[in-house]
Amino acid sequence: MRKVMDRLRIVKTWIFPATILLLLSVPRPVRAQEAELKKKWDRLIKNDRTAGRKAAYARWSGVNKRIYGHNLDQPMVPASCLKILSTGVVLRHMGASYKFTSSLLGEIKGDALTTPLYWRGNGDPSMTLDNLTALVRQLKAKGVRKIPKGVVIDDTYFDRQKPAGFQFSRGNEGFLALPTPTTVEGNAITVTLEIKDAEVAITCLPASPYHTCSSEVTVGTKEDVRFTTDTRGDVLQIKAKGTITAADPKVVNRVRSFDSSRYAHGILLQVLKENGITVDETFARGATPAKVPVIVSHSSDTLAALVRATNRHSNNFYAENLLKALGAQITGQPGTTQKGLDAVYAFLTRAGVKRNQVVLANGSGLFGNSKISARALASAMEQYATLPWLQALMIDSLPRPGRDGTLYKRFTGTAAEDVVYAKTGTLGDASCLAGYISKGNRTILFAIMQDGIGGDLKGARTLQDELVVSLAKFFKGQKP
Repeated sequence: MRKVMDRLRIVKTWIFPATILLLLSVPRPVRAQEAELKKKWDRLIKNDRTAGRKAAYARWSGVNKRIYGHNLDQPMVPASCLKILSTGVVLRHMGASYKFTSSLLGEIKGDALTTPLYWRGNGDPSMTLDNLTALVRQLKAKGVRKIPKGVVIDDTYFDRQKPAGFQFSRGNEGFLALPTPTTVEGNAITVTLEIKDAEVAITCLPASPYHTCSSEVTVGTKEDVRFTTDTRGDVLQIKAKGTITAADPKVVNRVRSFDSSRYAHGILLQVLKENGITVDETFARGATPAKVPVIVSHSSDTLAALVRATNRHSNNFYAENLLKALGAQITGQPGTTQKGLDAVYAFLTRAGVKRNQVVLANGSGLFGNSKISARALASAMEQYATLPWLQALMIDSLPRPGRDGTLYKRFTGTAAEDVVYAKTGTLGDASCLAGYISKGNRTILFAIMQDGIGGDLKGARTLQDELVVSLAKFFKGQKP
């Protein structure tokens, strides 16, 4: 026991002076710049006239050194900044090289299937109509011309529960499409309105017997288009109303499907018929029997690439699908939103986040059902640094100024342009910007959150931009 105490005394004797030396080793100009940055952020936050609450936090990554903190432990609505958390945990558990698989299964005899054609997926959010068409053509190349027992959609890899906030009453926009294991085109219909010969033509893709489109849109002096949806029997009826202009003669909108399994079934039927394969059109959903073999499969891009697409374009459908897939990967199918969130909570606990600093409802941050403090979000980002590959991929996944993504029009021509990687978050009553200032082997992470803003997105973004530009100047050794 005495030896142990002696060792503790030695450790204490050396650690305390070492800490003092570390603090004293920070050059005086740097300490002065940091003090000036704090004053600048205090002033910007104090003078900001945007309604609601504000939180801001910045720290150096890799060392336990805070640069600034304001209201940092107050749980607030992160909007889509929550995707930094959900996608990072998905990457950590499933790995950067993970790929999703979508398969068509059945027994072939001659030119026909003796079983139904099963479509089974495990959550690929990126499956396109072209991918599905390629699968059907491969099926045809194997000699299949008839599917007399029809198509069965195997959606059993996920549960069928809606994530919190995704009630049908929220709207019909494409970004509200529900996560499912068998997907195509993000479970949404692309509606295109275009002026042709002084008339407005409408097209809907992908084509399916389960949805129709009609238009009452005319040519006018301003663009004012509205989309309504109604379900009659098994068919989703999409109607466009309003006006478009000759100056902008093409309008594209996405409308979500309301029965994703029937949507997938209808599109597969359409593709089969377009490729000369006869098929019974009776709708069916269910699990694939264990002995039914795979005929053809499609693999997605890597998970790293899918996370990049999720974060750069703030894709809600991708985020929700990835979270359910994480739940299935960790605890077995069916994948559920709650299973995925349990993994995120466990990660936050490892990052030292207190349970009262966070409430998670879904993986995308939509609708304000989730809340997290600025410190907790930053702590999660710092935890990624314990796995250098993970932090590097997360930084790379985020939007950058002047490039493809949600920061395309922000920070260009400023000190932040070449060093900021950040996720945006936007709701009617909340706005967020969180990410990294990084170059070489130096990185600052930050989280700026505002809620209760009453729709003042311009004011919220102005404050965010001023804070981040001054932080970038500090990072570069310039006057904040």
